[in-house]
Amino acid sequence: MRILILIAIGLLLYLIITNFLRKQKRQQSESISSAEKMVRCKYCSLHILEQEAIQEGSNFYCSQSHLEADKQAK
Repeated sequence: MRILILIAIGLLLYLIITNFLRKQKRQQSESISSAEKMVRCKYCSLHILEQEAIQEGSNFYCSQSHLEADKQAK
């Protein structure tokens, strides 16, 4: 009888732990998908958040000075 109780407790613990791990994995994948988009500065190749970048046409720059320097280089 004790063996059956121990098996039942072990099975219950297994189910609780696997359910907890599944929830954590699901939350982790949701946070990754909600990550913000990164873009690369055309002048120095630094990766920055798209919302912080300066965009001119299809090019992104990390600062106004790099935008102007790239214009002068052309």
